[in-house]
Amino acid sequence: MHNLFRKIPAVDRLLADPGIKQAAAGLSRLEVTAVIRQELEKIRREIAHNEENLAEEAITARVTQELRHCKLRRFQPVINATGVLIHTNVGRAPLPRCALERLQALGEGYFNLELDLASGERGSRYAGVAGLFNLLLGDEAGTLDTVVVNNNAGAVLLVLKALTAGGEVIVSRGQLVEIGGGFRVPDVMAASGCRLKEVGTTNRTRLSDYAQAITPETKAILLVHPSNYTILGFTETVPREELAQLAQEHGLYLIEDLGSGAFAPFPEPLVTTALRHSHVVTYSGDKLLGGPQAGIINGRRELLAVIKKDPLLRALRIDKLSLLALEAVLELYLNKEYKQLPLWSLASLPPEAVKERAEAWLHDLGPGLQGEVIPCASTMGGGSLPGETIPSWSLALSSPVLSSQELLAVLRRNQPPVLARIAQDRVLLDPRTVLPSQDAAVAEFLRKGVKACS
Repeated sequence: MHNLFRKIPAVDRLLADPGIKQAAAGLSRLEVTAVIRQELEKIRREIAHNEENLAEEAITARVTQELRHCKLRRFQPVINATGVLIHTNVGRAPLPRCALERLQALGEGYFNLELDLASGERGSRYAGVAGLFNLLLGDEAGTLDTVVVNNNAGAVLLVLKALTAGGEVIVSRGQLVEIGGGFRVPDVMAASGCRLKEVGTTNRTRLSDYAQAITPETKAILLVHPSNYTILGFTETVPREELAQLAQEHGLYLIEDLGSGAFAPFPEPLVTTALRHSHVVTYSGDKLLGGPQAGIINGRRELLAVIKKDPLLRALRIDKLSLLALEAVLELYLNKEYKQLPLWSLASLPPEAVKERAEAWLHDLGPGLQGEVIPCASTMGGGSLPGETIPSWSLALSSPVLSSQELLAVLRRNQPPVLARIAQDRVLLDPRTVLPSQDAAVAEFLRKGVKACS
């Protein structure tokens, strides 16, 4: 066994290996050294357990493979051809160019994040975007205000803690949703310090269910948009207007988690519609709004003043770079420059234009690939507009030398990686979710073709 340990190459020798150098391109020497040492430690444990004899070539191959995996774990551009516009795993809504330019212009230096330039005193980081939101919401009377935190779960948590901690909050059982990553509405509510009171059933909740649940301990009714599922068939829900009337009669808050709040030209759930009746509304900045990750809180000015005083806001507040991007996105809405929003531009692309791009890809097929342009349905994704689809077209790929799963993996290993989906044992590339600037990269992959896995 001791002879086997002596055959393990030294770290310096592996660092000098040409194949390892090539695989490590772009990684720091410290990262490469750490990967080599970790892999060699695994090999020592294998020798101690199994007395397995590994040739130096096999050890080098293992280190090379691990270095490639290390590089894949780094953030890098990907081509989203899945047909899911707001894809949580690849960053949700892509940012418009003006937001990136704002980040470049102000992020590389100092800027007046919390400085009132008129008075020279400390200012509020929320004041600028709050003013833009008020214009977008048509709040001529100045009755509304806005606070922005790091995401919508944080927004819901903050609102409930500030306004309802220690009291009961009524929620329909049909709205106790779980969002991606295992985060559940009941858990967020528990963390806020309020007590959940469930009413109704999964598929049917009536106004009388809410009314009968109200006690002297009740502080609010919470509406949660079922953003990642739909219930069909024998269902019943209570209109927002009726809940608002019930809340008013009993002196309760009506708090609404829209999940993917939208503004025109996107369809419901519109923030303006919700604020006609709900006291406070929360939603994500990187879903239908098409901006950076953020949790938006719009609501009655007097309630937002209470929320701003809660110590939790400091822990959840939005960071400066996301705030810059959000400001740029809001200006696009106010100027009605919707085509500059990548999300709207892709979502509103006519099916005929999508088909033309898919047909252009079809003409680029190289060896080992077969294809057909077929109709399909894109989705908004990200828990937005559940059950609704957008007519689209895809290039359906197959290969006589690779299975659909193998072809999907080959696409993913491309530089840049191409993400697709499988339907009826064929790989579908949907141009609707591919940025026009990435068409050439998709065509280049297709022209290269594929070969059988070795």
